[in-house]
Amino acid sequence: MIALGLARGESLTISEIAAAQGLPKKFLEQIMLALKSAGLTVSKAGPRGGYGLARPASEITLKQILGAVEEPLSGGAVVRNMSGDHADLGRLQALLEDIRIYARRRLDGLTLQDLAQEGVPSEDMQALMWYI
Repeated sequence: MIALGLARGESLTISEIAAAQGLPKKFLEQIMLALKSAGLTVSKAGPRGGYGLARPASEITLKQILGAVEEPLSGGAVVRNMSGDHADLGRLQALLEDIRIYARRRLDGLTLQDLAQEGVPSEDMQALMWYI
């Protein structure tokens, strides 16, 4: 998505993105389909075809991108003790919910444009990569 944000309205092929990001094409195809299904990207056929952003980078949040390609940051995960019981883990459950709330707010406040403008250092980019 950062590559598309930097493309400034130009379409990029999966091959171009895969080569630039060092990703397997098959893996990237799956991600692009998920992003397209979520309404974040559009595809164009033909010699000048490829993928582009469905709307301006300033209107696409990290929360939307991550929600399209992985499970959303939602509650519902139950904390259990080592024996598998639902022991009195209320404080831990509350802490985990606070972390989820913070992460949702932070991701909802960052846009693709923010990342494209500021750039992402290569060491941080590695932390954002998904591996098969």
